[in-house]
Amino acid sequence: MLTLLICMTCTSAVNSAPAESSAAASVDSSSSTSNTDAARDEPNNDEASSETSVAEIIEPDLSQLEPSSAARTRLDRARESVVQIRGFYGDAASSAFHGSGFAVRGEGQNEDLIVTNYHVVSEAVLYPRQYRLEYVAADGRTGKLQVYAIDVKNDLAIVKADDLRLPPLRLRVQIPSQGERAYSMGFPLNLGLTITEGVANGLVASSFEQRIHYTGAINGGMSGGPALDAGGAVYGVNVSVVTGRQLVGFVVPAKHIAPLLAHAREPLNRANSPRQARELVAAQVLAHQGIVFASTRQKPGTQTLSGYTLPTQISPYAECSTINTDTNPKLSIEKISCSIRARLRVQAGLEVGDITLQHQLLRAHNLRPLQFTHTINREAARYARHGSDKYVAPFACENALVSLDGFDARVSTCARQYRLFADLYDVAVVVVSINDTQHAMISQLDLRGVALESGAQFVRRYLGAMRWTP
Repeated sequence: MLTLLICMTCTSAVNSAPAESSAAASVDSSSSTSNTDAARDEPNNDEASSETSVAEIIEPDLSQLEPSSAARTRLDRARESVVQIRGFYGDAASSAFHGSGFAVRGEGQNEDLIVTNYHVVSEAVLYPRQYRLEYVAADGRTGKLQVYAIDVKNDLAIVKADDLRLPPLRLRVQIPSQGERAYSMGFPLNLGLTITEGVANGLVASSFEQRIHYTGAINGGMSGGPALDAGGAVYGVNVSVVTGRQLVGFVVPAKHIAPLLAHAREPLNRANSPRQARELVAAQVLAHQGIVFASTRQKPGTQTLSGYTLPTQISPYAECSTINTDTNPKLSIEKISCSIRARLRVQAGLEVGDITLQHQLLRAHNLRPLQFTHTINREAARYARHGSDKYVAPFACENALVSLDGFDARVSTCARQYRLFADLYDVAVVVVSINDTQHAMISQLDLRGVALESGAQFVRRYLGAMRWTP
């Protein structure tokens, strides 16, 4: 059994929180109704008829259309319930980050609470003495906010202002059917309250956590805002957008809000010290990671290349791809990459939860053994262990020669501890076969934000699934 070396001299992280990154600009609420094209004469030749036929089946890009009257109605009716949430460092007058939130009322509760994303308020949760939160209401009122409850797994938080009363929005726990008209509200890029119009496309099938795919703009600053159905009910909470992709946004289903409201009894920093708040975050991350590990198979699905049987389908949620690079006449490399996307945003700039692996199969063509060995070592050294020193301690590594099933390998096992969360570790493993002078296998495994023993158990299963048959 491999020993994982651990850095035990870890210190607290520096506290800084950049604002949410921006994306493409959304449609502003003051825009007018959609335009129609001017009428054209009917074409009188076959080529023109073909062009017209193609044009008729192309749907307009919703992001380029002005908002409908329905969008304006949704905006007008929900406007008073939505607030901007701003975070300030120390006594600074300018905000360090901002997002959105909206008023709700739990069953049997008489006070108004505000729902937002955990990642919007995470710096205030982790550094309560350095950061303060404030709201800006639609009518311009401002005041202080306090965090009452957090759900890191679903990226939700409950905040409250003692002096603020807002009309609560109605929650819808049913997932919208694919194709339902939907709307998203929030405060993008400090541009004021904005609504975007799009389509709800049901739950994302490949996502480990429940996320609803929203085909509409969700821009930086709209995180935590309400996602509304055609009747004005909140079916979810804006959470993220895929950068570099147009109109690919995600929404946390509203059914996760009610359980969190039940825990919003007092301010988080009143019930917990900063250290206890960080332990609460770490405990939620580890609970999530336990579910991820539970989804992995005791005997993972494998793929065989050049005699090597390697773990690939480690979970029903794993996504894999294979590419081949035969551009070098002296060397060919085939790569298999797999991942379980179970990412959690723990604090600004820090995400954990994913499990990623990559196998490289190298075949030498007219390379001498020493040249091939040099190439193998160069490829293995390219493995990048990501992570800022701000959040994690340096890796501690152990290198060993290990006899696996049918072949010997050089195995490097590394671990590093998180500075704020003493129970969380990154575990990285690199396996390099040493049994052939013309073929080689390099395997890389990366676990982020796991309990050390759980990570070690997974590594043993991972290595045990490898086999070479001559």
